[in-house]
Amino acid sequence: MKLIDKEFLNRNEKLLLIAFIIVFGSLVVGSIIGYFEAGDSYGQMTEMINYAHEHNIPSPVNDMAGDTSGLDYLIHNFIIDLITMLGGILFSIFSVINVLQSSYIAGQFIGKDFLFGLVSTLPHGIIEYFGTVFALTIAFIITRAEIRIIKTRSFDGIKTDLKDILILLILDLIFLAVAGVIEAYITPGIVSATFGI
Repeated sequence: MKLIDKEFLNRNEKLLLIAFIIVFGSLVVGSIIGYFEAGDSYGQMTEMINYAHEHNIPSPVNDMAGDTSGLDYLIHNFIIDLITMLGGILFSIFSVINVLQSSYIAGQFIGKDFLFGLVSTLPHGIIEYFGTVFALTIAFIITRAEIRIIKTRSFDGIKTDLKDILILLILDLIFLAVAGVIEAYITPGIVSATFGI
């Protein structure tokens, strides 16, 4: 039995697409606005790292390779995604606002110093944000079910909704686990290799 079948995609294709556009659209918009907001301070983090390296002083990214484990990142990110999912009970309004805000802020960070943002965020961030797409889609499914129950005064279709939520929950956890491992154990090495620190 496949985890994702054609019926699952047919039922949820539009919700997945809307969630994808919200997550990655606000990330791109945040990056563009961050770039223009940075002005003369664009690339400041890269300059600070290069300056620290040239003058043999501790770099501002030395703290990146801290004691945070992949499991810590998984738990932290899953709690955020869980809040997004549960926002579906309130017709996904809070969920959409939460995702728009967090994606926009991450985009601004990338836009203000593309090189540093690219190497410190994107290796794990792309995978993590696909997890956010799944979490937001769960919120939308909850909202869709709520509206259907209010309209029809019936719980018909609830089993299918719960199955779809379970599939997306499993995908979210898988993606967040992979992102957590990359963020904890690979991203710091990429940053170090990029900046020679």
